[in-house]
Amino acid sequence: MNAPRHVALLIALLLSAGASTAHAPAPEWLSYRDAYRAMVVFQKYGGPKHYLQNQLQLVPARQGAVAPNVQLILQTRDGDQYLALDPSGRAVFPLSTAAYNENAPLLVSGGAGPVGFRARVSIVPRANGLYDSAELRAACGQALDYLRYADASARTRACVGVRFVFPHEIGAPAPVRVRSGAADAVALPVTEGGAFPGDGQNGFRIVHYRFSRGAEARQLITSSTPLAITPLIE
Repeated sequence: MNAPRHVALLIALLLSAGASTAHAPAPEWLSYRDAYRAMVVFQKYGGPKHYLQNQLQLVPARQGAVAPNVQLILQTRDGDQYLALDPSGRAVFPLSTAAYNENAPLLVSGGAGPVGFRARVSIVPRANGLYDSAELRAACGQALDYLRYADASARTRACVGVRFVFPHEIGAPAPVRVRSGAADAVALPVTEGGAFPGDGQNGFRIVHYRFSRGAEARQLITSSTPLAITPLIE
């Protein structure tokens, strides 16, 4: 019986390492089946989710950020598929029955060290940079409903706002402004932190927009496309 492809690859890397005094570390790998099971929950969810997107995020075993040169590669019998990672370590995950059946490996190359993964739900950004507060509230509500579906412990939590995430950029203009009625748009405060709660990857520019108790009619304007828009659920 032939060894699985990822095992053969690791053996080859170990043999080649012994023949040279300077060698690259062997890549880490993840089980496609495990990632598939985590990601397919969102796919099967039957509630409204048109404002949402679901992505796979690499998470280092040790505190810190994913190295910028890391690559995520899905290896199947039909060939390799490179999954592009954004600065927060997220990738669009392909749901493939064939890859699931062969338990294809997800190789993590580039000296990443031990890694895991999380399924990350966020709000789809808009190309024109304009967001109505009512739609952001509805999007956050969809995220909360999905969280309650996936995790029974979230039943008592509430959606209180959204978090805009931008890459760190020195001298950049205010990333988010809010306009109410005919008044001039006002810049929202910027802090520094992670894209998601509990995320070890810090250093992003973060803007929080919290919903008011009334049905606010406001428009939010972003200076560039956010890296992520994540729901604030407390």
